[in-house]
Amino acid sequence: MENIKKFERIVHIFFLLQSRSVLPLEELIKKFQVTKRTIYRDLNILERVGIPVVHRPGGYSIVDGFRLPPARFTEEEVLSVMIVEKIMRNHETESVRKNFDQVLTKIKSSFHSYQKNEILHLQDKLVIKGKFNAKDYVPNIIDTLLKGSVEKKLIEILYRNAEGDKPNLRTVEPIGVFNENGNWYLLAYCHSRCNYRNFRLDRIRKLDVLEKYSDKKHPSVKELNEFFYSGYFTEIIINVDKKHAHFLAFERDNFGYAKEIISGENIIMRFNCRSHPTSFVRWFLRFIDVGEIIEPLHLREELFAILEAGMERMNKKHISISQSESL
Repeated sequence: MENIKKFERIVHIFFLLQSRSVLPLEELIKKFQVTKRTIYRDLNILERVGIPVVHRPGGYSIVDGFRLPPARFTEEEVLSVMIVEKIMRNHETESVRKNFDQVLTKIKSSFHSYQKNEILHLQDKLVIKGKFNAKDYVPNIIDTLLKGSVEKKLIEILYRNAEGDKPNLRTVEPIGVFNENGNWYLLAYCHSRCNYRNFRLDRIRKLDVLEKYSDKKHPSVKELNEFFYSGYFTEIIINVDKKHAHFLAFERDNFGYAKEIISGENIIMRFNCRSHPTSFVRWFLRFIDVGEIIEPLHLREELFAILEAGMERMNKKHISISQSESL
């Protein structure tokens, strides 16, 4: 059994070496939970069977040109692999994530060196915040935007804002794409506003990649998101009946679910809501019979006001229907 585990580890190391331009020694030690000496022995075995393993700054790699089995991937296919990798990392089922990671390692092992480097450069240009449902829509223009961000090309978009005004042309420098609360966004430097802006992809009516390039150095998508949202959220605390709390689990991440505490027959949930607080209140209306908003107080009052307005509307409609029936 020990020999089988050793063989599987060595084969896995081989695929990892083929899938990466440079593989740090510390990563192998952490991944396989073995000593540095064991990894050295495994690498030595690969060398003895004819795999040209070389040491480079930052770790180990296989001499470029050595590839088993030979395979050719187009630029678009490499980009699709990276997008799927990001999505699958957020899959809810651990076994699916683990199995896909092993499959992906084998696929990436057939990439050329320049394709491995391309994947590396794309990593910080696509961010998925929170869980991603396999049924969720992935816009077709993502690959064009990501490619534009890597090549530092300017892009012209015809964009309609949230108010539904007439679409206007914007020239932007694409930095990356991110998914949040079920929506896809382009994060870019807007020439019209002379600042960084988010553009929802479903509001982009037209897109043209220009043969113009930018020489500006921009922060990553993650860095800019952290800058935009640092300290910008509403802390909300709710109390929900324990036996009904699982109904909230399907959508609570969309409203910044942070943590929960079990208190007797109840569960206290905390949210750092980055959406408009009213959207949280209207979502929570579905669970008003099994829970309550504890803080902030103004959201409790808003909830009561919505309920009162709804009851008043229903009563008026009921009276109107009764009067028409009596006639």
